[in-house]
Amino acid sequence: MYQSNTITFADLVNQHLSFNLECPSEKIIIQLINTAWVQRLRSISQTANTRLVYMFSEHSRFGHSVGVAYLARQVVSHLKRSYPELVTQYETAVGVAALVHDLGHLAPGSHAAFRTWFPDSRDIHEELTIKIIDEDPEIRGILDSFSPNLCGQVKAIIHESPTAPTWTWQVISGGGWNVDRGNWCYVDSVLAGVDYGKYNIPAIVESLTLTPYGSLSFFENRLDAMMHFAVSRHALYRQVYHHRVLLAADTLAQVIVKRARALRSDGFALPFADATMEEVLACKRPEDLRLDTIFAMRESWWNYHIMRWSDSSDKILSDLCSRLINRRLFKTVRINPGESGPSLFARAKDLMSSFGYDPTYYLHHTSSVDVQGKDNAQAPLVLREDSSVIPLTEADPLFESLAQSERKEWLVMPAEVKLALGRER
Repeated sequence: MYQSNTITFADLVNQHLSFNLECPSEKIIIQLINTAWVQRLRSISQTANTRLVYMFSEHSRFGHSVGVAYLARQVVSHLKRSYPELVTQYETAVGVAALVHDLGHLAPGSHAAFRTWFPDSRDIHEELTIKIIDEDPEIRGILDSFSPNLCGQVKAIIHESPTAPTWTWQVISGGGWNVDRGNWCYVDSVLAGVDYGKYNIPAIVESLTLTPYGSLSFFENRLDAMMHFAVSRHALYRQVYHHRVLLAADTLAQVIVKRARALRSDGFALPFADATMEEVLACKRPEDLRLDTIFAMRESWWNYHIMRWSDSSDKILSDLCSRLINRRLFKTVRINPGESGPSLFARAKDLMSSFGYDPTYYLHHTSSVDVQGKDNAQAPLVLREDSSVIPLTEADPLFESLAQSERKEWLVMPAEVKLALGRER
């Protein structure tokens, strides 16, 4: 009877992703894919409320994580041919870290979840990932059975610790191109039905090398491929991730939680709240979440509560939830350059009472945040023909401009108030 030694997944980018069970560094990836925590990623949205703008953006963190692991294996295999003594001892850890790097994401919507539940805290999904690796017996058992050093290596890579060789974490989370961005840029673009994020992945992988100091770099003759990626990522942020309707939908999720917490503190009984929801609503910091609570925080869990809350006797909570369910989203009003944001906010607030809206829940400020700016400090290194190494910002000044997202600001409010302000678009 024929038995294949290869496990293959259908894929948008590469047509298929294959892992060889006879290769220990790939076999462990399959073992980890079959764990409960990695399977949970099927229930965590990759792009949150993007589906309310681009209707096919319904994909999960699972496919992304498997794709990142596969791309990391490609990079490691390429580097290993030139630097076997440096790469071999970390090749398994890099592949594992690539697969599990997003385990700490929450519902609703991964990055959006931290703004929803903990608006005054930063996104700490990497720290939660490390907590999961430490505390989950299934994952920890697989890592320890492979090598007593593997768990420490994986955590050091995710944490970008100086105890790990620089290239190991740069492959996954370094400035410019890395396997994480390399996957989501392409996949999110395809599933949004746009071409913004497509670029030449094989050209970049084949261009990668290591400097004498152990940092990841790429050959100058592939500068065009790296800049193609930089332009693609920039366009994806402008056209998809920072879409104003998406930002308005994210704001709506945040104020739903704000209202639920206010009602709870006033002793008002929510229509439904399971033990997980009760704990999350009471939690002040993401680092205080228990492991089983994180495990239960999935999109279906969030959506069920929103559906139940839409029938609340509290009119504000009911209306907010119904808006999200039925896509009756808030509208955005652009604060134009030179325009007084506080003055526009005050005008909108004065109009709220005539429509019966409480501005605490119906008037908000949002902006497109600069999430790429740090790339100038962590600019990818370019290996020139004379063997000198320079940052990409010197090799092509355009990269510095592309890594700085234009900050745009909006007020978020119901459609009636926007029209009353004299803004139609």
